[in-house]
Amino acid sequence: MGMSKKLIVVIAGLSLGACSSTGDKNTFMAYGDLQDKVRAHDEQWQSIQPKLDRIDALEAELAALKQGDNPAMPADSMSSNANIMADESMAAMSVAPAVTAAPLDDQGNTMAMAETPKKQAKMINAAPVVAAPLVNQEQEYGVQVASYGNHDEAVRGWKVLLKDYPTSFDGLIPLVNEKEVKGRTMYQLKVGPFVKKSFSANFCKMLKEKGKDCLVTQYNGETFAAN
Repeated sequence: MGMSKKLIVVIAGLSLGACSSTGDKNTFMAYGDLQDKVRAHDEQWQSIQPKLDRIDALEAELAALKQGDNPAMPADSMSSNANIMADESMAAMSVAPAVTAAPLDDQGNTMAMAETPKKQAKMINAAPVVAAPLVNQEQEYGVQVASYGNHDEAVRGWKVLLKDYPTSFDGLIPLVNEKEVKGRTMYQLKVGPFVKKSFSANFCKMLKEKGKDCLVTQYNGETFAAN
């Protein structure tokens, strides 16, 4: 068994050398690929096992010859046959790919590194879309022309204004804005919109010149059916 042990040590050294030959570019195969390589390695090992057994037998015969138990075969021939068998076994092993399982910690780190981009990609794809706040949103201005105690009165008040000022409100949209004023719910009748406060101020000035009181304010509220 001495020659077999030496052969195994040499094979192990070759395997380690093959693993370290990649230097900084050392990588580890996927689990399925590693399994296939191990199976192929086992099959090749089984194919050379009889030769190893033969080497052991030759070593035993060589030892017996040295002790004078078997003078029929010269020692040089026995040694030569053993070396030939060893060389053949070494050649067979050199053909077999050297497969070394990665250490558990390194393999775990490698898998973690491989999964990290995927997890980051998933996190990026699953991140909620947050709407950016509106910057410099242009405020619309309006003109409050009346205020009523209920919604229906505000609608009727708009119809009265259209009769009193048939052309003054052309192109403007009326809104009714519900608002609490000193604990009382009021319904403000507003018209607009005006893109600039100065425009709403000019319109309110025009209404006052016609005898209609008004107030420059924000254009907000709900639309309603005028008819």
